[in-house]
Amino acid sequence: MTFRPLLWPTLFASFALIILVALGNWQMARLEWKDALIAGVERGLAAGPAPIPAPESWSDINLADLRYTHATATGRFNHDAEIHIYMPSLDGEPGYHVVTPFEMTSSGWLLVDRGFVPINRKDAATRAAGQVVGEVSVSGILVSPDEANAFTPEPDLAANIWYHRPIAEIAQVVGISPVFPLMLDAEAAPGRGQLPIGGQTRIELENPHLGYALTWYGLAGTLIAIWLALHISRGRFRLN
Repeated sequence: MTFRPLLWPTLFASFALIILVALGNWQMARLEWKDALIAGVERGLAAGPAPIPAPESWSDINLADLRYTHATATGRFNHDAEIHIYMPSLDGEPGYHVVTPFEMTSSGWLLVDRGFVPINRKDAATRAAGQVVGEVSVSGILVSPDEANAFTPEPDLAANIWYHRPIAEIAQVVGISPVFPLMLDAEAAPGRGQLPIGGQTRIELENPHLGYALTWYGLAGTLIAIWLALHISRGRFRLN
């Protein structure tokens, strides 16, 4: 066997190969992490609702453990302070999510996304039947605060229109404290036609990391094939 590697092509290929394999290994680690995350979400959604923890324990809560789990709370809605989040969220129809402060009987506040209303039902007076009063129990799925990006408009406080759901900012505007650091997406109420329409949680946990890993490993294999082809074409690698 004859093997006389070219210096610079070999150095470049070796460096690139290390990077490609490292990227593939990183995606495999991400695959393992995402599999565990999805399994945790599935367990949380399958379990029954648990009460919102007491305020004195909020600072010690691992929010990742409660995200996408069923929860329940008892208390009273403060409908006068409801917030409207603009989004096309029901079959592509534009409208608002109604986020209402909920004063829990056990103390503390919870922001509840009660669901979707069409644009022409933004005014609470047009949906009075859904403005429940008195002490009630509410249940749904806990979700993380929304993060704005460079394209998210600032809220129009005069018109009470927001474009994402930042818990801390909303709590400050409506003047509630302490507020639970996760939002509750309320489940759909029994019956039809009642607004807001609950049950609007969208859970999309894609797991493309295996495909990404195979892509990086495939590029590494292609690089090796090109390196070998170069040396074979120049007579630097051959089996005698």
